[in-house]
Amino acid sequence: MKPFGKAIAIYILTLCAIGSAYGQATVCMQKSIPYKAGKFAFSACSADLNGDGKPDIAVVNYNGDDLVILINNGDGTFKPGVSYPAGHYPTSVKAGDFNGDGKMDLAVSNVGSETISIYLGNGDGTFQPKKDFPGGPFPCYVVVDDFNKDKKADIAIANDSSNTVTIMLGNGDGTFTNNGSFRVGEYPSPVAVADFNGDGNDDLVVTNTGGNSVSVLLGKGDGTFNRASEYPVGSYPNCVTAGDFNGDGKPDIAAVNSANGNVSILINKGDGTFMKAVNVPAGGGGPISVVAIDVNKDGKMDIALCNAGTNNISILMNDGTGKFLDPQTFQAGISPICILTDDFNGDGYVDFATVNNNESGSVSVFLGCPPKQ
Repeated sequence: MKPFGKAIAIYILTLCAIGSAYGQATVCMQKSIPYKAGKFAFSACSADLNGDGKPDIAVVNYNGDDLVILINNGDGTFKPGVSYPAGHYPTSVKAGDFNGDGKMDLAVSNVGSETISIYLGNGDGTFQPKKDFPGGPFPCYVVVDDFNKDKKADIAIANDSSNTVTIMLGNGDGTFTNNGSFRVGEYPSPVAVADFNGDGNDDLVVTNTGGNSVSVLLGKGDGTFNRASEYPVGSYPNCVTAGDFNGDGKPDIAAVNSANGNVSILINKGDGTFMKAVNVPAGGGGPISVVAIDVNKDGKMDIALCNAGTNNISILMNDGTGKFLDPQTFQAGISPICILTDDFNGDGYVDFATVNNNESGSVSVFLGCPPKQ
């Protein structure tokens, strides 16, 4: 079988190392606790899967061909994982209510079987047997949103082999209708959603691992998109996130570049176009996943990322103008390739979790605490 484009090799094997610098000690984080997730855990999402108001974790295992559910005990610790069969080589998972019953469901992309698996939730943390829908060529990443404003959850899929993003519109009953594919850059992988041009329609930004760029697709509000605009970033970008980094009310873009060991920041001009990327150090080797989050609750959007090459996570605090302080780093598991943020123990502080892509496979949970002054 063809490998997962060039992206899979880059995604796991990029181990370039750079020096770690430490800025102001503004982040407080407890030592991570690992939880078994499965063989070569690859990606995860957090959502309340059993209706108790506490975020749980769903993990997909690339070599295990399965989906593992970790239910939160309510205090930020997790029960042993429960496994469900997935398609061949699952690479991403996202949560949404696909059939309108108020219970959280899951969507998984499977690059090997070229399918999207939908797991309808029973509301108690368990799931019905999966239903498979055709994906694009090597569907490597899935994101959930309401792209046509009908109040039904839709799916966007990044297709690694065809350099496209496919939109599947939800029918409201757990089934989907293919609404077409839209061309982006070379070897697309993670996707983020935001309204970049302020027209009330959700847009997409896609990481192009092979093209060293990100593609921005401005939405029309009906589940279709305008032609993509492409913006250069660093070498081998592997993940992207959106957040208002300079405080002007417009979502900006951050992309992690595995080969350069840095993060490209693209500031929104206000109309859905972007300034030239400015690169900042990632704080580790082989940065591979990134999220935007206000870590210390100062109203400024910060960046958290994980570094597969140096087995750590980095927190980059924002000064409010779109510039970032030196990274603060924390030890993670072996080869962390996905990072999540949530409040897992309900104390009001931001917590983190990383998916560790190794033979044993685990999720490391870092509970946050009051920021240091």
